[in-house]
Amino acid sequence: MSGIDTRITSPDVPPVQRNGWVYLVLIFVCVLNILPYVWVVMTGFMDKAAAASPSPQWIFTPSLEAFQLLIQEKGIMKNFMNSLIVSVASTFFSVTIGMFCAYAIARYDFAGRDDVSFWVLTNRMMPPVAVLIPIFVTFQTLKLLDTLPGLIILYTAMLLPFVVWMLTGYFRDIPRRYEESAMVDGDTWFQAFRKVTLPLMMPSITATAIFVMILSWNEFAFATFLTSTEAKTMPPAIMAYSIGANIEWNVLGAAVVLITAPLILFVLVMQRHLISGLSQGVARK
Repeated sequence: MSGIDTRITSPDVPPVQRNGWVYLVLIFVCVLNILPYVWVVMTGFMDKAAAASPSPQWIFTPSLEAFQLLIQEKGIMKNFMNSLIVSVASTFFSVTIGMFCAYAIARYDFAGRDDVSFWVLTNRMMPPVAVLIPIFVTFQTLKLLDTLPGLIILYTAMLLPFVVWMLTGYFRDIPRRYEESAMVDGDTWFQAFRKVTLPLMMPSITATAIFVMILSWNEFAFATFLTSTEAKTMPPAIMAYSIGANIEWNVLGAAVVLITAPLILFVLVMQRHLISGLSQGVARK
């Protein structure tokens, strides 16, 4: 019996076909996308002479010269803290407020609900440059120019439609009978929401918060025109190192590393929550 294959195969299940060319294409695309970033990171760890060399320097002695210049002389850590404060605060406020807005749209049938949903979606279609001048005048009148509270309020309002649009569909996927069962047991609607709906929604809320954090961290247009020194975030601060006749490429590379590395680490740490949240509606169905 040792020479007989005892594995049971179903005639209804087709055999798995492994196409090697698919893996080759995926590897090529990944290398093509990651190679520019790898080169920028390498440039950030070069000294000024190696970074300015006309021929590519693949083998070099690593140097922290550019990072020391940015941190000690340019004070870029202040811009880093501004980005961190604005991103975390705007993510918290937009997700918290947008969660209740999405819950109301998904659960309650009121006049104009579909119009409100469409209006929320159209806010994401408007380019930021279309409202840049009115917002600048408003901030100037309210003395919010170059302030962290001004950026937090603006980012919260700007990201709120995205949060509502993302979470509304997830709330609709959760059966209302779960909350009704909790209210039959004596809970209020808020207690039913906190005990039943919110735990079920946590993966989706976490995934939405990750996207909002990325969008607020990378926001460039409003941060450029509404800040100057005190509240300047990382994106407009880095732009200063890429303008001019004599660009220090190692400094520019180090600045790119400082702005992208925290975000990459954040996404890698939260990757499991991101995948779980994005697949929540599919898994429930």
